[in-house]
Amino acid sequence: MKQPDTSKNTNTHQIEHIIIGTAGHIDHGKTSLVRALTGIDTDRLPEEKQRGLTIDLGFAYLDLDTGRRVSIVDVPGHEKFVKNMLAGATSINLVLFVIAADDGVMPQTMEHLEIVNLLGIRHGLIALMKKDLVTDEWLAVVQEDIKKMLGGTSLENAPIIPVSVITGEGIDTCKKTIQKLIDQIEIQKSIRVFRMSIDRSFTMSGYGCVVTGPISGGQVSVEDEVELLPVKKILRVRGIEVMGERVPTACAGQRAAINLSNIKSTEIKRGYALSVPGYLQPTNLVDVSLRLIKSARNPLKNRARIRFHVNTSEIMGRVILLDREALKPGEDALVQIMLEGLITTERGDRFIIRSYSPAYTIGGGKVLRYGTKRLKRFKEDTVKALDIFARGSLSDIVEYLYREDGKKTLTVDDVSRSVNVHPSMAEKVVGGLISKGVLLSFSLDGKNVIFHRNKIASFREEILRILKGFHKENPMKMGMEESQLKTTLGKDINPQLINASIFFLKNEKSIKTVDNKVSLMDFNVVASTQDKSAADKVEEYFVKAGLATPSMEEVSAKFGASARSIISLLIEQKRLVEIENSLYFPAITLNKLKEVIREQIKKNGPMSVAQFRDLTKTTRKFAVPLLEYFDAIHFTRRTGDVRILL
Repeated sequence: MKQPDTSKNTNTHQIEHIIIGTAGHIDHGKTSLVRALTGIDTDRLPEEKQRGLTIDLGFAYLDLDTGRRVSIVDVPGHEKFVKNMLAGATSINLVLFVIAADDGVMPQTMEHLEIVNLLGIRHGLIALMKKDLVTDEWLAVVQEDIKKMLGGTSLENAPIIPVSVITGEGIDTCKKTIQKLIDQIEIQKSIRVFRMSIDRSFTMSGYGCVVTGPISGGQVSVEDEVELLPVKKILRVRGIEVMGERVPTACAGQRAAINLSNIKSTEIKRGYALSVPGYLQPTNLVDVSLRLIKSARNPLKNRARIRFHVNTSEIMGRVILLDREALKPGEDALVQIMLEGLITTERGDRFIIRSYSPAYTIGGGKVLRYGTKRLKRFKEDTVKALDIFARGSLSDIVEYLYREDGKKTLTVDDVSRSVNVHPSMAEKVVGGLISKGVLLSFSLDGKNVIFHRNKIASFREEILRILKGFHKENPMKMGMEESQLKTTLGKDINPQLINASIFFLKNEKSIKTVDNKVSLMDFNVVASTQDKSAADKVEEYFVKAGLATPSMEEVSAKFGASARSIISLLIEQKRLVEIENSLYFPAITLNKLKEVIREQIKKNGPMSVAQFRDLTKTTRKFAVPLLEYFDAIHFTRRTGDVRILL
């Protein structure tokens, strides 16, 4: 980060949201080409300058004739430093693929091409370097070899441009071709939350810790709080620089240098990331779609140890093949990767795998989801679910999340984190599914909750089945207590899902609720003449008993086996009240008692249990439950050892 030049406006270029990267065999001229194009030497390490060998990532920017400025990442070509090459390659949009005319296609040429192909980089040019060292006939032969090599890859139609950095031939053509290729690249609006993968951390005098890397989503501004992952440390952005210019904000598709406060550069490693606090969770489990390259030397066996490269991270892991014992060269599969440490990744990230030892590229693919549980092998449902993440649209994936959701009520923020899109995009997708009737939205207790229609339909049928059975067994009860219904459905069921299902059934007039009792809409207690006569006799029996109310055993002994159903009928008709478990009083008796209590308290003030017992000439066995009942219906209130009127 350099001091800004206050004598002029530093933001003089249109900064493209595109990153160019180099690729190719060692000593084929990648760094020389970048220097010829930009005037910048990307070999910054003393060892690189001494040996004339690129060891680590180098960075430059290219100013085009149109006033546009683009980032360039120069990668090492030596086989020992492919892991460094991968740290830069996973973020590029356009590749300058370098091949020396005198050497032609070499081992690292092939490996770098395989990496470019696996990463899905479709835009690029082939810089056929060192043209001045070969004859035209030899140049033509090498060009034919290159065309054959590119066949069937993402660079199959890439232009081949002969170049000499000694004579300058081809440099202008390269610049013009880069301009044309940039115009062909469709820059999609970022639908993700801010994330930057860190490829370099260093200390700068007067500034402190500076980190650099590509921004893969969203944007970041000066004074923003960011989270350093996977260590989960909250930091503040002091300053931002993009391609040599100080800016207030950096966006997706750009490389940025960010000055961070309250941390030392030695605390940050390549492979760390910055994101919005609390948004991303580090993980050691990723579900991916994987392709083993055709040139792989051996099939990939289940639990094979590999080197996993994603963004700027390299970490060891094991491949768990979910539907086979081995993956053959050229085959694709949905697999789970168990990593030996934590990484930060998102759905859609491209990755490369290399063999453990000796290290060479064997495959790559795309991250489908992360942070899931260990998956069981040879389970059809598991593979089907991953296939939705691999082939489905964003809408398909969001629908799956709601359809398979268990105990949790998913919010838009939950969806945003699960599918790694900005909350506004998640809200748009969820809204689209609601408008189609795939998802159903409910307003419960002042909150909007959303469930998949299949979930509601399933609980709808279950609730109707339970109520039908209840009515059959309890024909004299108006309905089932709502709390009992929820318990019957299951303690582990999301209560909001039950509430939404009940709301849905009420709305479609399939059920009704009266006094917290749920019943089928067309159900009514129908008492026969015999039942009505029996109810009158039972009620009279309770009334005559006064406050020394009879027990259930006494009632059954007098009226027989039908006593329980008759009591249920009296309760439904509000002629009998259960004030405590199996302790019943006639409503008429309780109403008279309320008047007695009211007059007593108004006349003599607060009333104790002993005073109530003496007043009603009952025992403590009945006095205490009765007073607690009157408290419960908010007729009286206990204050210390006495009751007062409310």
